[in-house]
Amino acid sequence: MKTIRLLVIEDNRLLRDGIASMLKKQSDMHVVATVSNGENILMTMEKHKPNIVLLDLGLRNQ
Repeated sequence: MKTIRLLVIEDNRLLRDGIASMLKKQSDMHVVATVSNGENILMTMEKHKPNIVLLDLGLRNQ
């Protein structure tokens, strides 16, 4: 079975950690990285090459 590589982008730390924690329990999913702001998204995507990106559409750039 192929592992799905996930990137979680969420500025709220509690939500980001909770989502990543739930996904890590899935045997066919691997959270490759989490990002808390818009500045690091492209660099992180290039580095980790996720299959799926979970993005907070209300992300604020702080």
